[in-house]
Amino acid sequence: MALPVQWVSMDLDLRERLRRLGVRKHAAPLKPALQSNRDVAPLRAQLELMSTPCGPAYVSRSAYPLAHRHGDRALDAVLRHSPELLARLIVGRTITEIDLRRAIFLDTETTGLNSGVGTLAFLVGLGYFEGERFVIEQFFLRDPIEEIAMLSAVSRRAHDRQPIITFNGRAFDVPLLESRFVLSRMASPFADKHHFDLLLSARRAWRGSLGSCGLGSLEFHLLGVRRGQRDIPGAVIPLLYREYLAAGGGEPNEDMQRVMYHNANDILSMVTLIACLADALTQPQDVAEHFNAARFYECAGDYDAAERSYLAAVGALQAGRWRDLRALIPSAQSSNSAPPRQSLRRAARFLKRRGHPEEALALWQRLAEAGDVEALIEVAKHYEWRMGDLDRALTYAWRALGANSQPALHRAIARRIARLERKALQSKA
Repeated sequence: MALPVQWVSMDLDLRERLRRLGVRKHAAPLKPALQSNRDVAPLRAQLELMSTPCGPAYVSRSAYPLAHRHGDRALDAVLRHSPELLARLIVGRTITEIDLRRAIFLDTETTGLNSGVGTLAFLVGLGYFEGERFVIEQFFLRDPIEEIAMLSAVSRRAHDRQPIITFNGRAFDVPLLESRFVLSRMASPFADKHHFDLLLSARRAWRGSLGSCGLGSLEFHLLGVRRGQRDIPGAVIPLLYREYLAAGGGEPNEDMQRVMYHNANDILSMVTLIACLADALTQPQDVAEHFNAARFYECAGDYDAAERSYLAAVGALQAGRWRDLRALIPSAQSSNSAPPRQSLRRAARFLKRRGHPEEALALWQRLAEAGDVEALIEVAKHYEWRMGDLDRALTYAWRALGANSQPALHRAIARRIARLERKALQSKA
């Protein structure tokens, strides 16, 4: 939604004089938090002035030691993995290595939830490793008229760093910023840089085992991050910024400090998410993580690594831990049953294509026990074509017919049953 004209038309010098005189409209902030997140150091309320060729820009700079823990991991955990491994985990095979000490982590807070021309990025958070610390710089837009200066400061910081790492930034943050650079007649510092969106990697690794791959869900289930009461829902941030401007802007009020806290958390979570991703995919701890790793590698096009992970998962199950699979195949009444079953079907199909029929059959049989129609059909095929046991093939085909509810598939299964019955009669003649 575009900002009202009166918010951007007032002369900057007049607004500065009003601020110095203390003329501000009253706007009640949200109730202050009782405590802040123990994992994130409080951000300074006072913004620093940064001189740019386009005027003053305002930035809050916070530094964290590499040993700082955000959730279950320290920030330097991600630096313990090789650049080649990180490239493989984040982007598959498109580049050979990623040097995270040269990377820049990007997250924005905006005046709207779409990337149209009327939406501004009023807070641009940039995180990067600098020596033995991790630095977060948050460029804040006290007044929309200062946008060009803020963009100039962001460009200066991002100019000599790459890759850009975001969470859902491919669809939102980067396109929005690039449109603002275009409207301001400035060259975008992101145009010629590699851009890696961690949401894509998270979906490759955990879709099917988590109900959501949103950053909040990943923080809760995987990263051990528990944001304090100081945090604020992302959906209300545009409204709070509009209220801040209506109150006269100036130094960030309590609401804007909470927005900055939210933004800093997002950036820190991106750092530890990469470490979590690397740990889960290179050192799977259980059957579910083996399946997640295999799915990730398959989606990334690394079929050899996917094959190894799928075989490791099936081997663990065959070694006597089939009970672990029950968590991956909920009852038919469960609302979240579809994704786990889909993941196991994917594994069985993959192993069949790669020439591992026995391992694929093991998965099909366990899925068939749960009444999965595709699995019942595959087991029927196995007994018909590989074992020559037409009676057992018919048993599974009839079960598939009873479990199926799709008319087209129903006709196909009925034809299979009719053909099996003819073959059985011919074999007994």
